[in-house]
Amino acid sequence: MFHYTGYSIRRRKTANLVTVGIGIMLVFLLHAYFGSIHSYKSQLGELAEQVPVNCYVTNVNGTRGNGLFISEKLVDGLIRSDNITEESFQVCLMAGEGEFEPIDYPKYLNLHVAGVNRAEAVDGLQEDMIHMEPERRDAFFGSEERACIVSEKVMRRQGWEVGDTVTLTFYYYNADSALMKLDVLPMGAAEVEIAGTMDDLLGKTSVNAMDVILPFEAVRGIYHQYDIPFFTDTALFCVKDPMELNAFKQEMQDIGFTEADPLAGDSYQGHSLFVRDSSFTARATDLLHSIEFMESFFPVVCILVLLIGYVVSFLSGNSRMEEYALLRLQGVKNRNAALLFLLEQMVLVFLGNLLGDVLALLLSADPGTVLVVNGILLAAYLAGAAAAYGRIGKNSVMRLLSSQ
Repeated sequence: MFHYTGYSIRRRKTANLVTVGIGIMLVFLLHAYFGSIHSYKSQLGELAEQVPVNCYVTNVNGTRGNGLFISEKLVDGLIRSDNITEESFQVCLMAGEGEFEPIDYPKYLNLHVAGVNRAEAVDGLQEDMIHMEPERRDAFFGSEERACIVSEKVMRRQGWEVGDTVTLTFYYYNADSALMKLDVLPMGAAEVEIAGTMDDLLGKTSVNAMDVILPFEAVRGIYHQYDIPFFTDTALFCVKDPMELNAFKQEMQDIGFTEADPLAGDSYQGHSLFVRDSSFTARATDLLHSIEFMESFFPVVCILVLLIGYVVSFLSGNSRMEEYALLRLQGVKNRNAALLFLLEQMVLVFLGNLLGDVLALLLSADPGTVLVVNGILLAAYLAGAAAAYGRIGKNSVMRLLSSQ
């Protein structure tokens, strides 16, 4: 059988080159199909980095994104969440050097203080604007140590040096926003080490420039020390996996966040969440529709390969009716004669498949896709070729000879 197949392939070079070429063409056709699907899926995977879903806490009607009072329960819920990333928290206070009576606060209360968990949480502040020991800066914002970074202007005005320990009396903002009026109330004093300095922020932001920055958890500890309910001024973050937006939104509801109601009254209470997902959702929906559309054509692609296998094999068989009849006259059974022709077709298609794979890999095709393409092409083409030769084999020897 194999000897005859090899002889036949060498004898019909021109026709066989056409069959090999068809095999190469089918390989590239299938690679183009699966490559398009892979490209759409890659774009979908990269979409989260290209179009991040940013979120921030607002008041009930969505008009305020900072200067809020976000409860500790909600903040803890965000910190524990596995569905968010790049979270930025900021709590704002006022402070003055030394200890003084509440009646004297207008005279001494001259420092704007922020407790943050990362440098980007402070409007206008960048990492390269902070001057402190590199190894300490890496852990500073995530620590609970009562240390601070002070603007260079305040350092000169107060006569402070890096490494000094200063006593600051803190005042916190009143969380009662029923009358839409903010007050500052006395909290208490705490000793704070000056760990580094930063460039002046004045003029870099439209809000009050921060003079002193402490780690977020250190400020929370001071609130707890004086038994004062802890509130966060600003909360910003990104959705970790935008493809799981529904799970993320459900978790936010479970934590206690609500959707902003534009018809609600103004307030300083921060318990609504604004999710900037419109751009991501629109692009992700387009990509998902494209993937679904391409995948819906998979049966059509398989049928196309099968039909090509059928037509090529049928035409090849029709051109060799006399040869087929002679094999039958020599006592070769229908099945065996059809298998000889089918084996020849599969050898040629496999050769075309192999050459197409080499060219595809040289063009940076994915090895996994190559295996899928090979499996589909050989299976579908084999089915079409088997149907064609099976149909030819049903004819009698006299009919095969009369057809010539």
